[in-house]
Amino acid sequence: MKIIEQFSDEGFSPSNNPYPSGTKTFLSIGNFDGVHKGHQQLLRRLVSLAREHRALATVITFSPHPLEILFPEKPFLRIMDPSQKERILASTGVDILTIVPFTTQLAKMSPDAFTTSFLKKLFPLAGLIIEENFRFGHQRIGSVSDFQRILTPDGISVEVIPPLTENGSRVSSSRIRDLIRSGNVREAGDLLTRPFQIEGPIIDGERRGRRIGFPTINILPPAGRVLPPNGVYATITKIQEKQYPGVSYIGSRPTFGQGQIILETHLFDFEGDLYGLMAEVSFIDHLRGERSFSGPQELIQSIRQDSEQSRKLLHELSG
Repeated sequence: MKIIEQFSDEGFSPSNNPYPSGTKTFLSIGNFDGVHKGHQQLLRRLVSLAREHRALATVITFSPHPLEILFPEKPFLRIMDPSQKERILASTGVDILTIVPFTTQLAKMSPDAFTTSFLKKLFPLAGLIIEENFRFGHQRIGSVSDFQRILTPDGISVEVIPPLTENGSRVSSSRIRDLIRSGNVREAGDLLTRPFQIEGPIIDGERRGRRIGFPTINILPPAGRVLPPNGVYATITKIQEKQYPGVSYIGSRPTFGQGQIILETHLFDFEGDLYGLMAEVSFIDHLRGERSFSGPQELIQSIRQDSEQSRKLLHELSG
């Protein structure tokens, strides 16, 4: 997948234009935070149409997220980092990812201006594949009917994908964020088709875990990410392509009077030095909420119980 980030109102420069002369593209637009089941349904259709017509499959997404510009007073928290999103989009078969800077000027464009002066002008469109509830343009007044009105007279197809529902509710990024915030990481993972993950470098900690018999790897959760509530989770951690079952704590370690949110993971049946390596922690299920302990012995007993519960759950799920 080719990623285009150098982009202006005039479109692609000759050096980064991904569309050879005569090439057509089928295109989808969205933020694709999480690349969840609903997104995947749309992307499968996008790639299928592109392959059928010997065209390229293009995704347009925005940076920063439009909500960060439209509602700056409300902190916006992502399900995944941009690098994670790019990897997963590439795995779907998308050929080109165009990351368009989202500005107040872009937000103020009318539906007609966005479609004509942006999409039609800059992309060799053969067709648009779009979610049924997609809104765009100034004050979000544009809908799929505007795309159909403007594009179909020029022979550009507009295919509308109905929303995907599960358990009576639409699969959406906002629904998944709410599930993560509530600690329901298992259902969030079902809607994502993969576990919710936090990725980062392993940092040197205070090594309290090692002193009490439960060494941990420590990660500082990246800024701008939605996080599950403080507590303990069954997890699987990927380090250098190896998978390690374990148990993770996310929180501020009230027993030790700490304040910074940290992700601590005890890897089962592992000994070694992993400092500085990248770790990807997948949250499989919630085990318990955060608790304060009277002292190390009570903490050790709780970690032992948490580990046994996580081992049992992960074994059952793997079978």
